[in-house]
Amino acid sequence: MKILFVLKNRTYNKEYATSFGLMNSAIQVSNHLNHKGHESKVVSVIDYNFIDKEVHSYKPDIVVIEALWVSSKKMKELIELKRYKNINWVIRIHSDIGFLSAETNALTYINEYVSLKKDNLFISINNKEFCENLSNIYGESFLYIPNIRDIKSEYKKPRNNYLTINIGCFGALRLLKNQLFQAMCAMEFADSINKTLFYHINCNVSPEKENSILKNLTALFDKNASGHKLVVHKWLNNDDFHQLVRSMDFGLQLSYTESFNITAADFVMNDTPIIVSEAISWLPWFNKTSTTNYKRVLSKLKWIYRFKNSKIMAFLNKRNLKKYNKEAKLVWKDYLKYIEYNKNDNSLNA
Repeated sequence: MKILFVLKNRTYNKEYATSFGLMNSAIQVSNHLNHKGHESKVVSVIDYNFIDKEVHSYKPDIVVIEALWVSSKKMKELIELKRYKNINWVIRIHSDIGFLSAETNALTYINEYVSLKKDNLFISINNKEFCENLSNIYGESFLYIPNIRDIKSEYKKPRNNYLTINIGCFGALRLLKNQLFQAMCAMEFADSINKTLFYHINCNVSPEKENSILKNLTALFDKNASGHKLVVHKWLNNDDFHQLVRSMDFGLQLSYTESFNITAADFVMNDTPIIVSEAISWLPWFNKTSTTNYKRVLSKLKWIYRFKNSKIMAFLNKRNLKKYNKEAKLVWKDYLKYIEYNKNDNSLNA
């Protein structure tokens, strides 16, 4: 089977740039499929008018459109092209309902895809529970197609720094990611252990442009009494980001809603402790805390700091990620078998 993953470039300051979160997610799945004997490729395009060129060049059996950005009109046009009659098209949604509710046209896109009533167009969700909920609401059989995050790293040695603490709160700067609350909790925690906080985020815009969360974070760190620092990193490729994660003391991902959370998986695979919200279901209970209660978060920060070099904690986190990966790989295997079976069946009927 040949599988083509198609992403849309994001626009930062009127310039096109790779959407690294989706790119890293697609690359991980693509690498796994290549390893299993399929042929897979990931491409990023400026907009949906460039999809045809990539599909015509690669000639895949399956095209996976990562996220909601292709209009139903364009999807209908592509599906109905005679040369693409044997291609299966997958729209892969990476957000849970919380994030979708903040996207103006998210449910409109889904409604329009459903209305096309194309047998070779699949709407997929990377969160099993949300997939079941959405299927029940629509009365449609949406596909559950999860992320895959392989583990290759070694347990890292503890860092020795008695003056500073590095906390990474990476990912897109969005309201439901809850970054400002996490920054305030991290400041209080750093004060409680008498260290200077370096609070690391990633963003490709300046505080004066486009992003209100970045602007507020910058203002918060500009005037804090303890000299804590905000460190803004540009979006990085996979290897460079892993190196950055390994340099952190631990991470924070106290978002209100999640479908998987690639950043949390990156921390786990690099043996860097992380504190998350209940929304990230695949991690063990001891990593989880409140998204709103300062005292509970501060207590968890102190606990994770005390045991941040625990090999047992790192082992249990990886065990959970391995379990998730094992199930995810079986889902992909079953889906590709289903597509291949139908393809062969259609060939015989023809």
